Amino acid sequence: GASADAAVGTYDIVPINAVGTGLDNYDITYVNGTLTVTQKALTITADDQTKVYGDTFTFDGTEFTAVGLETGDSVTSVTLTSDGASADAAVGTYDIVPINAVGTGLDNYDITYVNGTLTVTARTRPAGGGGGCPTIKYLTCDWDENITDEPLYRNNRLAVDLLGPSPDGTHSLLLERGTHAPIVGKETHYLIVIRELEEIPAPPENTTAIVAFNITPVGAVFDTDIFLTLGVDQLPETALNVTMAYYDDVDGVWLPMESEAGEPNGVAELTLTAPLTHFSIYGILVELAPPPPAPTPAHFVASGLSIVPSVEKIWEPVTFVTRTGDNVAITANIANDGGQEGTYTVALKLNGETVDTRTVTLNVEQSQQVSFTLSDVDYGHYEVQIVDETGTFTASRTVNWWLIIGIVVGIGLIIWGVAWAVRRRRARKAEQNEGREIAEPQARLSPSGSPPIYYMFL
Repeated sequence: GASADAAVGTYDIVPINAVGTGLDNYDITYVNGTLTVTQKALTITADDQTKVYGDTFTFDGTEFTAVGLETGDSVTSVTLTSDGASADAAVGTYDIVPINAVGTGLDNYDITYVNGTLTVTARTRPAGGGGGCPTIKYLTCDWDENITDEPLYRNNRLAVDLLGPSPDGTHSLLLERGTHAPIVGKETHYLIVIRELEEIPAPPENTTAIVAFNITPVGAVFDTDIFLTLGVDQLPETALNVTMAYYDDVDGVWLPMESEAGEPNGVAELTLTAPLTHFSIYGILVELAPPPPAPTPAHFVASGLSIVPSVEKIWEPVTFVTRTGDNVAITANIANDGGQEGTYTVALKLNGETVDTRTVTLNVEQSQQVSFTLSDVDYGHYEVQIVDETGTFTASRTVNWWLIIGIVVGIGLIIWGVAWAVRRRRARKAEQNEGREIAEPQARLSPSGSPPIYYMFL
Protein backbone atom coordinates (compact mmCIF):
# COMPACT_ATOMS: atom_id res chain seq x y z
CA GLY A 1 0.00 0.00 0.00
CA ALA A 2 3.01 2.35 0.11
CA SER A 3 3.16 2.99 -3.66
CA ALA A 4 1.35 5.94 -5.23
CA ASP A 5 -0.92 3.67 -7.29
CA ALA A 6 -2.10 1.55 -4.35
CA ALA A 7 -5.90 1.36 -4.36
CA VAL A 8 -8.10 2.43 -1.45
CA GLY A 9 -8.06 -0.20 1.28
CA THR A 10 -5.91 -1.60 4.10
CA TYR A 11 -2.50 -3.17 3.73
CA ASP A 12 -0.17 -5.05 6.10
CA ILE A 13 2.97 -3.32 7.29
CA VAL A 14 5.42 -6.22 7.62
CA PRO A 15 8.41 -5.81 10.00
CA ILE A 16 11.56 -8.05 9.43
CA ASN A 17 15.33 -7.99 9.82
CA ALA A 18 15.67 -6.04 13.05
CA VAL A 19 19.10 -4.40 13.41
CA GLY A 20 20.57 -3.45 16.77
CA THR A 21 22.88 -4.39 19.63
CA GLY A 22 22.70 -7.76 21.44
CA LEU A 23 19.74 -8.97 19.40
CA ASP A 24 21.26 -12.50 19.28
CA ASN A 25 20.10 -12.82 22.87
CA TYR A 26 16.41 -12.43 21.91
CA ASP A 27 13.75 -14.63 20.34
CA ILE A 28 12.17 -11.95 18.14
CA THR A 29 8.47 -12.10 17.17
CA TYR A 30 7.35 -9.75 14.42
CA VAL A 31 3.74 -8.41 14.43
CA ASN A 32 2.26 -6.72 11.36
CA GLY A 33 0.82 -3.20 11.43
CA THR A 34 -1.83 -1.73 9.11
CA LEU A 35 -1.51 0.91 6.39
CA THR A 36 -4.86 2.44 5.45
CA VAL A 37 -5.25 4.11 2.06
CA THR A 38 -8.22 6.53 2.02
CA GLN A 39 -10.08 8.09 -0.91
CA LYS A 40 -8.64 11.19 -2.53
CA ALA A 41 -10.81 14.24 -3.21
CA LEU A 42 -11.94 14.62 -6.83
CA THR A 43 -14.03 17.57 -8.06
CA ILE A 44 -16.08 17.27 -11.24
CA THR A 45 -17.55 20.57 -12.47
CA ALA A 46 -20.08 20.85 -15.29
CA ASP A 47 -18.90 23.28 -17.97
CA ASP A 48 -21.05 26.37 -18.57
CA GLN A 49 -23.02 26.28 -21.83
CA THR A 50 -25.13 28.69 -23.90
CA LYS A 51 -28.00 28.04 -26.27
CA VAL A 52 -30.58 30.09 -28.15
CA TYR A 53 -34.23 29.99 -27.17
CA GLY A 54 -36.06 27.40 -29.31
CA ASP A 55 -33.04 25.11 -29.72
CA THR A 56 -32.57 21.80 -27.92
CA PHE A 57 -29.25 21.36 -26.19
CA THR A 58 -27.93 17.79 -26.13
CA PHE A 59 -25.19 16.78 -23.72
CA ASP A 60 -22.72 14.15 -24.89
CA GLY A 61 -21.33 13.57 -21.37
CA THR A 62 -17.95 15.22 -21.90
CA GLU A 63 -18.90 18.78 -20.95
CA PHE A 64 -17.10 18.74 -17.60
CA THR A 65 -13.78 19.43 -15.92
CA ALA A 66 -12.20 16.95 -13.45
CA VAL A 67 -9.64 18.17 -10.90
CA GLY A 68 -7.68 15.81 -8.64
CA LEU A 69 -7.04 12.72 -10.80
CA GLU A 70 -3.83 10.72 -10.37
CA THR A 71 -1.85 9.43 -13.34
CA GLY A 72 -3.46 6.35 -14.82
CA ASP A 73 -6.98 7.22 -13.59
CA SER A 74 -9.57 8.94 -15.77
CA VAL A 75 -13.16 10.16 -16.04
CA THR A 76 -14.55 9.24 -19.46
CA SER A 77 -18.11 10.55 -19.10
CA VAL A 78 -20.57 12.19 -16.73
CA THR A 79 -24.36 12.26 -16.86
CA LEU A 80 -25.39 15.91 -17.35
CA THR A 81 -28.92 17.28 -17.10
CA SER A 82 -30.50 20.76 -17.17
CA ASP A 83 -34.03 22.14 -17.16
CA GLY A 84 -32.87 24.62 -19.80
CA ALA A 85 -31.89 21.97 -22.35
CA SER A 86 -35.37 21.63 -23.87
CA ALA A 87 -36.42 23.76 -26.84
CA ASP A 88 -39.22 25.48 -24.90
CA ALA A 89 -37.02 26.55 -22.00
CA ALA A 90 -37.49 30.28 -21.53
CA VAL A 91 -34.68 32.79 -21.79
CA GLY A 92 -32.70 32.69 -18.58
CA THR A 93 -30.11 30.67 -16.68
CA TYR A 94 -30.42 27.06 -15.55
CA ASP A 95 -28.26 24.68 -13.53
CA ILE A 96 -26.34 21.96 -15.31
CA VAL A 97 -26.26 19.05 -12.86
CA PRO A 98 -23.44 16.46 -13.17
CA ILE A 99 -23.84 12.95 -11.67
CA ASN A 100 -22.71 9.33 -12.15
CA ALA A 101 -19.13 9.77 -13.32
CA VAL A 102 -17.74 6.81 -15.34
CA GLY A 103 -14.03 6.10 -15.72
CA THR A 104 -10.99 4.22 -14.43
CA GLY A 105 -9.98 3.94 -10.77
CA LEU A 106 -12.84 6.14 -9.53
CA ASP A 107 -13.46 3.93 -6.49
CA ASN A 108 -10.33 5.50 -5.05
CA TYR A 109 -11.87 9.01 -5.04
CA ASP A 110 -14.34 10.94 -2.92
CA ILE A 111 -16.15 12.76 -5.72
CA THR A 112 -17.73 16.21 -5.34
CA TYR A 113 -20.01 17.39 -8.14
CA VAL A 114 -20.32 21.13 -8.91
CA ASN A 115 -23.16 22.49 -11.04
CA GLY A 116 -22.54 24.51 -14.17
CA THR A 117 -24.83 27.08 -15.82
CA LEU A 118 -26.80 26.81 -19.06
CA THR A 119 -27.77 30.24 -20.38
CA VAL A 120 -30.71 30.48 -22.77
CA THR A 121 -30.49 33.65 -24.88
CA ALA A 122 -33.14 35.37 -26.95
CA ARG A 123 -33.53 34.34 -30.57
CA THR A 124 -33.09 37.06 -33.13
CA ARG A 125 -35.69 37.40 -35.87
CA PRO A 126 -35.34 38.39 -39.53
CA ALA A 127 -36.81 41.76 -40.50
CA GLY A 128 -38.74 40.35 -43.47
CA GLY A 129 -39.17 37.35 -45.69
CA GLY A 130 -36.29 38.04 -48.12
CA GLY A 131 -33.00 36.19 -47.81
CA GLY A 132 -30.98 39.40 -47.77
CA CYS A 133 -33.04 41.18 -45.12
CA PRO A 134 -31.25 42.30 -41.97
CA THR A 135 -31.85 40.45 -38.68
CA ILE A 136 -33.86 42.20 -35.95
CA LYS A 137 -32.42 41.95 -32.44
CA TYR A 138 -34.62 41.81 -29.34
CA LEU A 139 -34.09 42.82 -25.74
CA THR A 140 -35.57 40.21 -23.41
CA CYS A 141 -36.64 40.63 -19.77
CA ASP A 142 -36.87 37.36 -17.82
CA TRP A 143 -38.58 38.05 -14.48
CA ASP A 144 -38.70 34.73 -12.63
CA GLU A 145 -39.21 33.01 -16.02
CA ASN A 146 -41.96 35.39 -17.13
CA ILE A 147 -40.56 36.44 -20.54
CA THR A 148 -41.09 39.79 -22.23
CA ASP A 149 -39.14 40.90 -25.31
CA GLU A 150 -39.23 43.92 -27.57
CA PRO A 151 -37.32 44.77 -30.81
CA LEU A 152 -34.21 46.92 -30.99
CA TYR A 153 -33.06 49.33 -33.67
CA ARG A 154 -29.76 48.67 -35.39
CA ASN A 155 -28.10 50.90 -32.80
CA ASN A 156 -29.35 48.52 -30.03
CA ARG A 157 -31.92 51.00 -28.74
CA LEU A 158 -35.48 49.94 -28.05
CA ALA A 159 -37.93 50.54 -30.88
CA VAL A 160 -40.84 50.53 -28.40
CA ASP A 161 -41.29 50.62 -24.60
CA LEU A 162 -40.39 47.34 -22.85
CA LEU A 163 -42.50 46.66 -19.75
CA GLY A 164 -41.38 43.42 -18.09
CA PRO A 165 -43.77 42.34 -15.30
CA SER A 166 -43.24 39.72 -12.61
CA PRO A 167 -45.35 36.54 -13.02
CA ASP A 168 -48.08 37.81 -10.66
CA GLY A 169 -48.00 41.39 -11.94
CA THR A 170 -46.99 42.84 -8.55
CA HIS A 171 -43.66 44.22 -9.82
CA SER A 172 -42.36 45.47 -13.16
CA LEU A 173 -39.32 46.88 -14.98
CA LEU A 174 -39.87 49.62 -17.58
CA LEU A 175 -37.35 50.55 -20.28
CA GLU A 176 -38.68 53.37 -22.43
CA ARG A 177 -38.37 53.60 -26.19
CA GLY A 178 -34.90 54.70 -27.20
CA THR A 179 -33.19 53.12 -24.17
CA HIS A 180 -29.98 51.33 -25.10
CA ALA A 181 -29.68 47.64 -24.26
CA PRO A 182 -27.61 47.07 -21.08
CA ILE A 183 -23.87 47.49 -21.51
CA VAL A 184 -21.22 45.75 -19.38
CA GLY A 185 -17.83 47.16 -20.17
CA LYS A 186 -17.98 47.46 -23.96
CA GLU A 187 -20.27 44.49 -24.52
CA THR A 188 -23.99 44.86 -25.17
CA HIS A 189 -26.30 42.32 -23.51
CA TYR A 190 -29.71 41.39 -24.80
CA LEU A 191 -31.05 39.52 -21.78
CA ILE A 192 -32.14 41.02 -18.44
CA VAL A 193 -32.69 38.39 -15.71
CA ILE A 194 -34.53 39.24 -12.49
CA ARG A 195 -34.73 36.70 -9.66
CA GLU A 196 -36.30 37.03 -6.22
CA LEU A 197 -33.81 36.45 -3.41
CA GLU A 198 -34.49 33.68 -0.91
CA GLU A 199 -31.78 34.99 1.43
CA ILE A 200 -31.92 38.77 1.68
CA PRO A 201 -28.86 40.69 2.93
CA ALA A 202 -29.35 41.91 6.48
CA PRO A 203 -31.17 45.28 6.60
CA PRO A 204 -30.39 48.03 9.15
CA GLU A 205 -31.55 47.74 12.75
CA ASN A 206 -35.32 48.07 13.31
CA THR A 207 -35.83 47.56 9.56
CA THR A 208 -37.12 44.57 7.63
CA ALA A 209 -36.87 43.75 3.92
CA ILE A 210 -40.30 42.89 2.51
CA VAL A 211 -38.99 41.71 -0.86
CA ALA A 212 -35.70 41.84 -2.77
CA PHE A 213 -34.62 41.00 -6.32
CA ASN A 214 -31.26 40.53 -8.02
CA ILE A 215 -31.15 42.11 -11.50
CA THR A 216 -28.45 41.01 -13.97
CA PRO A 217 -26.25 41.26 -15.98
CA VAL A 218 -23.96 42.32 -13.15
CA GLY A 219 -22.28 45.66 -13.80
CA ALA A 220 -24.75 46.73 -16.48
CA VAL A 221 -25.23 50.49 -16.87
CA PHE A 222 -27.62 52.65 -18.90
CA ASP A 223 -27.32 56.03 -20.51
CA THR A 224 -30.85 56.94 -19.44
CA ASP A 225 -33.06 56.09 -16.50
CA ILE A 226 -35.07 52.90 -16.44
CA PHE A 227 -37.86 52.44 -13.91
CA LEU A 228 -38.33 49.68 -11.36
CA THR A 229 -41.69 49.28 -9.65
CA LEU A 230 -42.01 47.03 -6.60
CA GLY A 231 -45.29 46.26 -4.86
CA VAL A 232 -46.23 45.34 -1.30
CA ASP A 233 -49.29 43.27 -0.41
CA GLN A 234 -49.31 44.04 3.30
CA LEU A 235 -47.15 46.07 5.65
CA PRO A 236 -46.27 45.07 9.21
CA GLU A 237 -48.49 46.63 11.86
CA THR A 238 -45.49 48.45 13.36
CA ALA A 239 -44.36 49.98 10.04
CA LEU A 240 -43.18 53.59 10.32
CA ASN A 241 -41.70 54.22 6.89
CA VAL A 242 -41.44 52.39 3.55
CA THR A 243 -38.65 52.98 1.06
CA MET A 244 -36.98 51.38 -1.92
CA ALA A 245 -33.26 50.68 -1.59
CA TYR A 246 -30.40 48.94 -3.35
CA TYR A 247 -27.67 46.83 -1.79
CA ASP A 248 -24.05 47.93 -2.04
CA ASP A 249 -22.20 44.61 -1.97
CA VAL A 250 -18.82 46.37 -1.65
CA ASP A 251 -19.62 48.09 1.65
CA GLY A 252 -22.31 45.55 2.60
CA VAL A 253 -25.04 48.15 3.26
CA TRP A 254 -28.49 49.05 1.96
CA LEU A 255 -28.71 52.53 0.43
CA PRO A 256 -32.11 54.28 0.24
CA MET A 257 -33.37 55.57 -3.11
CA GLU A 258 -35.66 58.39 -4.14
CA SER A 259 -38.91 56.63 -4.95
CA GLU A 260 -42.48 57.61 -5.69
CA ALA A 261 -45.42 55.88 -4.00
CA GLY A 262 -48.19 54.70 -6.26
CA GLU A 263 -51.78 53.62 -5.87
CA PRO A 264 -52.80 49.95 -5.57
CA ASN A 265 -52.40 48.24 -8.94
CA GLY A 266 -55.01 45.55 -8.41
CA VAL A 267 -52.41 43.14 -7.03
CA ALA A 268 -50.32 45.14 -4.56
CA GLU A 269 -51.73 47.49 -1.94
CA LEU A 270 -48.73 49.81 -2.23
CA THR A 271 -46.25 50.33 -5.05
CA LEU A 272 -42.94 52.19 -5.12
CA THR A 273 -41.25 53.31 -8.35
CA ALA A 274 -37.64 54.45 -8.59
CA PRO A 275 -35.32 55.30 -11.51
CA LEU A 276 -32.29 53.04 -12.05
CA THR A 277 -29.04 53.63 -13.90
CA HIS A 278 -27.38 50.33 -13.06
CA PHE A 279 -28.25 46.79 -12.00
CA SER A 280 -27.85 45.50 -8.46
CA ILE A 281 -29.99 43.99 -5.69
CA TYR A 282 -33.13 46.07 -5.15
CA GLY A 283 -35.77 45.72 -2.50
CA ILE A 284 -38.40 47.36 -0.31
CA LEU A 285 -37.30 48.18 3.23
CA VAL A 286 -39.76 48.93 6.02
CA GLU A 287 -38.67 50.85 9.09
CA LEU A 288 -40.34 49.36 12.15
CA ALA A 289 -41.28 50.94 15.44
CA PRO A 290 -38.91 49.84 18.19
CA PRO A 291 -40.26 46.81 20.00
CA PRO A 292 -41.76 47.50 23.40
CA PRO A 293 -39.39 46.85 26.25
CA ALA A 294 -39.51 43.39 27.68
CA PRO A 295 -41.63 43.17 30.82
CA THR A 296 -39.65 43.34 34.01
CA PRO A 297 -39.46 40.14 36.06
CA ALA A 298 -41.86 39.50 38.88
CA HIS A 299 -40.91 41.44 42.01
CA PHE A 300 -42.46 40.94 45.41
CA VAL A 301 -42.83 43.40 48.28
CA ALA A 302 -44.43 43.13 51.70
CA SER A 303 -46.57 45.60 53.58
CA GLY A 304 -48.95 45.77 56.53
CA LEU A 305 -46.95 43.53 58.84
CA SER A 306 -49.11 42.63 61.85
CA ILE A 307 -47.76 40.87 64.98
CA VAL A 308 -50.35 39.85 67.58
CA PRO A 309 -48.93 38.00 70.63
CA SER A 310 -51.37 36.05 72.80
CA VAL A 311 -52.12 37.35 76.33
CA GLU A 312 -53.14 34.81 79.03
CA LYS A 313 -54.21 36.00 82.52
CA ILE A 314 -54.19 33.41 85.33
CA TRP A 315 -56.93 33.56 88.05
CA GLU A 316 -59.02 36.28 86.56
CA PRO A 317 -60.50 38.62 87.73
CA VAL A 318 -57.77 38.59 90.41
CA THR A 319 -54.77 38.15 88.07
CA PHE A 320 -51.64 36.90 89.73
CA VAL A 321 -49.68 35.94 86.52
CA THR A 322 -49.90 37.27 82.93
CA ARG A 323 -48.24 35.29 80.12
CA THR A 324 -47.60 37.21 76.84
CA GLY A 325 -46.41 35.78 73.50
CA ASP A 326 -46.83 32.09 74.20
CA ASN A 327 -48.59 32.01 70.81
CA VAL A 328 -48.14 34.69 68.14
CA ALA A 329 -50.26 35.41 65.03
CA ILE A 330 -48.27 37.14 62.26
CA THR A 331 -49.75 38.40 58.96
CA ALA A 332 -48.43 40.47 56.05
CA ASN A 333 -49.64 41.55 52.63
CA ILE A 334 -47.47 40.32 49.69
CA ALA A 335 -47.76 42.17 46.35
CA ASN A 336 -46.21 41.65 42.91
CA ASP A 337 -45.12 45.05 41.57
CA GLY A 338 -43.07 43.57 38.69
CA GLY A 339 -44.05 43.13 35.05
CA GLN A 340 -44.69 39.37 34.92
CA GLU A 341 -46.54 36.71 36.84
CA GLY A 342 -44.34 34.91 39.32
CA THR A 343 -44.14 32.53 42.25
CA TYR A 344 -42.47 33.57 45.48
CA THR A 345 -41.59 31.79 48.70
CA VAL A 346 -42.37 34.06 51.64
CA ALA A 347 -40.03 33.37 54.54
CA LEU A 348 -40.84 34.22 58.17
CA LYS A 349 -37.62 35.03 60.01
CA LEU A 350 -37.15 35.29 63.75
CA ASN A 351 -33.91 36.96 64.75
CA GLY A 352 -32.60 36.37 61.21
CA GLU A 353 -33.43 32.65 61.08
CA THR A 354 -36.16 31.25 58.84
CA VAL A 355 -38.74 29.41 60.92
CA ASP A 356 -41.61 29.00 58.42
CA THR A 357 -42.49 29.66 54.76
CA ARG A 358 -45.49 30.20 52.50
CA THR A 359 -45.58 30.02 48.68
CA VAL A 360 -47.67 32.49 46.69
CA THR A 361 -48.25 32.87 42.91
CA LEU A 362 -49.28 36.37 41.92
CA ASN A 363 -50.08 38.05 38.64
CA VAL A 364 -48.99 41.60 37.84
CA GLU A 365 -50.24 44.10 40.47
CA GLN A 366 -51.92 41.30 42.42
CA SER A 367 -51.57 40.91 46.20
CA GLN A 368 -52.34 38.27 48.83
CA GLN A 369 -52.24 38.09 52.60
CA VAL A 370 -50.07 35.41 54.19
CA SER A 371 -50.48 34.22 57.78
CA PHE A 372 -48.16 32.48 60.22
CA THR A 373 -48.82 31.13 63.73
CA LEU A 374 -46.07 30.53 66.27
CA SER A 375 -46.75 28.23 69.22
CA ASP A 376 -44.94 27.53 72.50
CA VAL A 377 -42.57 30.42 72.05
CA ASP A 378 -39.74 30.60 74.55
CA TYR A 379 -39.51 33.70 76.69
CA GLY A 380 -37.44 36.40 75.10
CA HIS A 381 -37.36 39.36 72.73
CA TYR A 382 -37.79 38.59 69.02
CA GLU A 383 -37.27 40.53 65.77
CA VAL A 384 -39.67 39.51 62.98
CA GLN A 385 -38.90 39.90 59.25
CA ILE A 386 -41.07 39.14 56.20
CA VAL A 387 -39.41 40.24 52.94
CA ASP A 388 -38.37 43.81 53.81
CA GLU A 389 -40.91 44.41 56.58
CA THR A 390 -39.69 44.12 60.19
CA GLY A 391 -41.25 44.25 63.63
CA THR A 392 -40.70 42.96 67.19
CA PHE A 393 -42.52 41.19 70.02
CA THR A 394 -41.65 39.90 73.46
CA ALA A 395 -42.68 36.57 74.98
CA SER A 396 -42.79 37.00 78.77
CA ARG A 397 -44.44 36.07 82.08
CA THR A 398 -45.45 38.87 84.50
CA VAL A 399 -46.18 38.15 88.19
CA ASN A 400 -48.33 40.69 90.16
CA TRP A 401 -46.14 40.72 93.25
CA TRP A 402 -47.83 43.77 94.80
CA LEU A 403 -51.16 41.97 94.70
CA ILE A 404 -49.66 38.86 96.20
CA ILE A 405 -47.91 40.90 98.91
CA GLY A 406 -51.13 42.79 99.63
CA ILE A 407 -53.08 39.56 99.98
CA VAL A 408 -50.43 38.06 102.25
CA VAL A 409 -50.36 41.21 104.36
CA GLY A 410 -54.15 41.27 104.51
CA ILE A 411 -54.30 37.64 105.57
CA GLY A 412 -51.62 38.33 108.16
CA LEU A 413 -53.58 41.25 109.54
CA ILE A 414 -56.72 39.15 109.72
CA ILE A 415 -54.90 36.40 111.57
CA TRP A 416 -53.35 38.96 113.91
CA GLY A 417 -56.76 40.58 114.54
CA VAL A 418 -58.39 37.27 115.33
CA ALA A 419 -55.55 36.34 117.65
CA TRP A 420 -55.76 39.73 119.39
CA ALA A 421 -59.54 39.43 119.85
CA VAL A 422 -59.19 35.97 121.34
CA ARG A 423 -56.55 37.13 123.73
CA ARG A 424 -58.71 40.13 124.69
CA ARG A 425 -61.68 37.93 125.50
CA ARG A 426 -59.54 35.69 127.55
CA ALA A 427 -58.17 38.69 129.48
CA ARG A 428 -61.66 40.03 130.24
CA LYS A 429 -62.83 36.69 131.36
CA ALA A 430 -59.87 36.40 133.67
CA GLU A 431 -60.56 39.82 135.18
CA GLN A 432 -64.23 38.96 135.80
CA ASN A 433 -63.29 35.80 137.58
CA GLU A 434 -60.81 37.68 139.72
CA GLY A 435 -63.49 40.28 140.73
CA ARG A 436 -65.88 37.62 141.92
CA GLU A 437 -63.25 36.07 144.12
CA ILE A 438 -62.69 39.46 145.91
CA ALA A 439 -66.41 40.36 146.33
CA GLU A 440 -67.55 37.12 147.96
CA PRO A 441 -65.41 37.51 151.18
CA GLN A 442 -66.60 41.11 151.72
CA ALA A 443 -70.25 40.00 151.59
CA ARG A 444 -69.67 37.48 154.28
CA LEU A 445 -68.23 40.20 156.53
CA SER A 446 -71.17 42.73 156.23
CA PRO A 447 -72.56 43.63 159.76
CA SER A 448 -75.94 44.91 158.76
CA GLY A 449 -77.07 41.71 157.29
CA SER A 450 -77.89 43.48 154.07
CA PRO A 451 -77.28 41.68 150.86
CA PRO A 452 -73.73 41.57 149.87
CA ILE A 453 -72.42 44.23 147.52
CA TYR A 454 -70.57 43.03 144.44
CA TYR A 455 -68.01 45.19 142.68
CA MET A 456 -67.07 44.61 139.15
CA PHE A 457 -63.88 46.02 137.86
CA LEU A 458 -63.52 46.67 134.32
